[in-house]
Amino acid sequence: MLILIHLWMRNSKALSKLFFDKAYNIIKRAIRIIPFPISVDEGGNLVKLAIAVNKIREHKEENFSIICDLVAEASKNDAELILFPETALTGLVNTDSPEKDLDLGETISDEFIERLSMISKDLNIWIALGIFERENKTLYDTAILISPEKDIVLKHRRTDPGWHSPNAPADIYKEGNGFEAVETPFGRATFLICGELFHDDALEAAKRLKPDLLLIPMARSAYKIDDVQQWWNTEEKWFYVDRVAKTGANCLFANCLGDGVLEDSFGGAMAIDKNGKIIAELPLFRQGILYVDMNPGG
Repeated sequence: MLILIHLWMRNSKALSKLFFDKAYNIIKRAIRIIPFPISVDEGGNLVKLAIAVNKIREHKEENFSIICDLVAEASKNDAELILFPETALTGLVNTDSPEKDLDLGETISDEFIERLSMISKDLNIWIALGIFERENKTLYDTAILISPEKDIVLKHRRTDPGWHSPNAPADIYKEGNGFEAVETPFGRATFLICGELFHDDALEAAKRLKPDLLLIPMARSAYKIDDVQQWWNTEEKWFYVDRVAKTGANCLFANCLGDGVLEDSFGGAMAIDKNGKIIAELPLFRQGILYVDMNPGG
């Protein structure tokens, strides 16, 4: 009888420890990916930032209207900056046909950009977004940062050709050749666009700028995956986390959201702190805004 009681006690302790270890790991994992905005306060003043995902419509005017509504909503909720995805005005819908694709582009002085600059001033909010940029007869995958006081203060042209096919005419579909940063109320800010994050030379170039805030507009899609949200949560997003952690910067991701016909991107937004910890997320396939409070120096 004593032997049986002793064995029962040993097994109970082992089971308790096993249960505790599993519960601890589940809680630890849940905290790591908790999908709610959380303040990152390591001293200093916090700033409220917004990451917006707009569902792509067929016409540029419709997309612009949605963008304006989201900017107004972010401003109403006291956000000081809002980031939109790559090619937010159109979606990544280029076809390698210059006759069609050049019409997708905006010059830096075109109406939509001018109107966004005015909205930025009126609402006193910084706006970052991706666009197809047209310059004469060339097209770039570009991201711009608009200041309420100085219009466009940062423009970055994607440096890798992943946004078009190898068959696209090289004299029309072009890439940028450098990286810059700008001082903002949110610290020193710079861009990486989508696949640039996974090119070592681009990541190192951004890292050398010593940014406090890394803005990453994306247009990422997935094919032949049944449950994209599960795949993203358990596998794919951790590659992104590992890459941005190398920069030591706070990072905001905004992924384009298509309708499955015009555009296939799956949406989603994410904020990661300088230590590579996910602090807030917006689920995939959902239009909306993710808010996060961050320390500009942290």
